[in-house]
Order: sequence, then structure tokens, then C-alpha cells
Amino acid sequence: MRLLSKSGDTVEILAAPGEDGLRRGDYLQAIDQGRRILLQVIDVDYANVPGAVEDALRELAGERIQVTTIDPYGVGSLIAGVKDARIIVAKLRGIVEGGELRSDLLWLPSKLNSRIEPAPPEIIEELSKAGGRRAITIGECMGGVITINAEALDGRITIITGKKETGKSHLAKLLITSLAEYGARIIVLDVNGEYLGLGERVDGEPSEVADKLVVLRPGENFTASLEDAGLRVMLDILQHVLDTPAASLREFGRLWRLVSKVEGRITLRGLMEALARGQMHESVREALTSRLMSLEQTGFFRDERPTELREVIEGLREGGIIVVDLSGMLPHGRRIVVEYLLSKLSTLLRGGEIDPLFLVAEEAHLYLRETYWDDLITRMRHIGLFPIFVTNQPDTVPETVYRQADNIFLFNFTNESDLEYISKTSRMDSETAKRIAKSLPPRHCLLIGRMVNDIPVVVRVRESYLKTLGETKLIWRS
Repeated sequence: MRLLSKSGDTVEILAAPGEDGLRRGDYLQAIDQGRRILLQVIDVDYANVPGAVEDALRELAGERIQVTTIDPYGVGSLIAGVKDARIIVAKLRGIVEGGELRSDLLWLPSKLNSRIEPAPPEIIEELSKAGGRRAITIGECMGGVITINAEALDGRITIITGKKETGKSHLAKLLITSLAEYGARIIVLDVNGEYLGLGERVDGEPSEVADKLVVLRPGENFTASLEDAGLRVMLDILQHVLDTPAASLREFGRLWRLVSKVEGRITLRGLMEALARGQMHESVREALTSRLMSLEQTGFFRDERPTELREVIEGLREGGIIVVDLSGMLPHGRRIVVEYLLSKLSTLLRGGEIDPLFLVAEEAHLYLRETYWDDLITRMRHIGLFPIFVTNQPDTVPETVYRQADNIFLFNFTNESDLEYISKTSRMDSETAKRIAKSLPPRHCLLIGRMVNDIPVVVRVRESYLKTLGETKLIWRS
């Protein structure tokens, strides 16, 4: 292989037939005079040899009339090799110097004297390793093991995305169980009941996080009172989930303060009774009555013995996973519970009543609205709530989230519009995302961001020992 050209951060490498047995995402190194540059393969093309089309047409015509080619000097194989040459398209990731990858140095190896070879997996692992000491094994890359550090997810915004059945939830389970073992607390919004089996291994034995797992089912062992939620949370639910008009919101706030002053406490029944006898416009009364009845029908809001969320979280002193099972709820009920959780966690964190934690939003596109995406991204990470979004619909996540995302686990996507949306991330060039993501097989993902020191790495995600739930149910199984 020989260096051919460089344009921006794109490098073209000339390769003879048989030298291009590479995969997208593999790394090469060009070594010259003790220094080396790191190159990531993103595609391969045929070399544009002058006259190649004319020669191909002559050969095609010759095949029809069975012309015998005479080669007295034995150069036919040499000419065939030239015609069949390849161009390996790669991205320049930096110059390796002193065990570090640097992008501020201006240096290129010699086209004639440099040596190009596959980069050893040890170099990729060492260069991509971020600071920290809590290692999480992700999988295999180029024959070596790739790990990230839990500290690279701490205080960060993380996105796991890809089309269906590529391994997103599998990877999310690996991450959160490792984080829990290191003492982190994680709240999982589980839409499909996929995380309920984290306490059990595939062989039926208890897993390492069995004693760290708490399952909350809204309406059963997870309920809330209006008084515990507070006026601000209830206004958020009425506004963002139930689309309550501004005039009705103002009337609800006035009613809330009136009931609190007269009865000394806030209950759902007390509000409904005060609403029935209060003086207000009939349209406002109807709007608030229908919405309070919707809250009552979810079974989540109860006036007696509500769940103390702070006590549940603080009960996991050595770290753990709280799975909020939303699988049995209607869509508007899911959004109500999620809105309550977000507002309640924000209040607890802002008041210093609980320590920072992770929030895993599985199938985030089903219940999160743009009305409070910005709150999740800009404010909550500053007070100690670090989101991990898992979705197969990347266009449901606002562009600002991708631009601010610190870590992205990108699985296979073939849809051009999805790839265009994901490529807006500020952590990597769009060409790499588009070309590599299309070719990723199941259980392979592209790691992007701080967790790999901004060196994109393609990883085959390791197998899990945990009991698998949430698999697609089939009529015929092999």
C-alpha cells in the first residue's frame, strides 16, 4: 500500500489487489522516520486508471469474437494488476507522538518511504482510553478488547441509537449494570418491560445486580399525591402532557392556593369538589374537570400513602437500578408519570436531598416532548441528572441534543434522512458517520465522543450473561 493523496482530513491510499481486505472502521498507520499518522478506513473504490474504460471495452468486444491475446513479454499480469488496483479512502485521525494522538501538528509521512500497516489493537485501546479507573468492557475491535471508563459517562449526555434489532437495549443493559456495580444509581424508564430481568442470569441464577434492582410499577407500588408533587409539578403535567390552556392554568393555581388555605392540605378529591362549587367560566371548569379526571383514571395519583421517591433512591446506598415499568400504561399515562419523575427528581436534586444519578430513557421518542427536552439537556445535567437516550427514531431528538451530546453509540442505519440527522453531531465528521453506519452488522456499533477520546471506534458488542427480555416474539423460531 502507498499513500496517494490528501484533501482536508481525507487520505487516499493506493492498494494492490488482495491488500484491501479491510472493514469500515479499521485503523491503519503510516510510519515514517519513527513517527506515525493514524488513519481510519471508511470506504474502498477502484483506482481511476487512465484508459481503463477503453481497455475494458476492447476486452469485452474481444470476448465476443474470441480473439486470442498474444503476450510475448509476459506483462499481461502486470497490466491486469494495474487495472485492478484499489483506492482505500481513510480519515486522518491525528499524529501519534509520545503515546498521545495530536491534531495540532503539521506533518505528513513520505509517499515513497512510508510504511502502511494495520494499527495494533493495543494502540487503538490506549489512544481511545479516556481518564478514569472504572473500566466497562464494551467488546472487541480489530482483535483487541475495547473498554471505556464509567467516568466518561458521568456528567455527560449519552445517546444510543440505531434501527430496530441492532442491539441498542442490549448495550444499554451492559452499561447500566456496570455503572450500578461501581456504585452509581440509575433510573430506567422501561416502556417494553425489557429491563425487568436484570436480576437474573441466563442460567436462572441471581445476577450481580440482583440485590441492587428495584422495580416500580405506577399505580401499584409507585404512586404520588398531589401535595407531594407540588403546584409546579402539577402545572408542568397540565401544560406539557394534557395541553391545558393558559387561562385554565391560572385558574388551577388560584384554586390550589385556595384549597391549601381552607383545608390545610391538597387532595385530588378536594380540588375536584372546590372546582365544582367555585365561581369561574364554564369552559374553564370543564377543561379542568376533564383533566383532573384523567389524572384520577391513571391510578398513579392517590391521596393516601404515596411512594416516597427520595427514600427509594436513598435505599440504594451502594448503587443500584430503579426500573420504572411503563409497559402496562396508556400513552398519556406514561407521559404523566415521566413528567412527574422529571420534575420531582429536579426538585430533589436542586435541594440537595439526593445525590446525582443517571436517567435511561428507553424508547425516548414515545413519551418525551420537545417542550422539556431543553430542560433535560441544559438544566438537569447541571443539577445532577445525566440522561442516556435510547431510540430508533433519531429525528425525534432535537438537533441541539446531538450538537451537545458527549457520547454516541451508533448502530446500523440505512435511511439517508436518519443518517443526515445523526451526522449533525459535533463530535465527528458527517462523512464517517454516514459511510460506517450503513455497513454495521447487528451487535456492532460506532463509538463516538469523550468516552473514546474523540477517536471513532467500531466495536462488536460483547455478549451478556443477563436474562434477555423484550425480544421480538415470532411465529416461527429456528
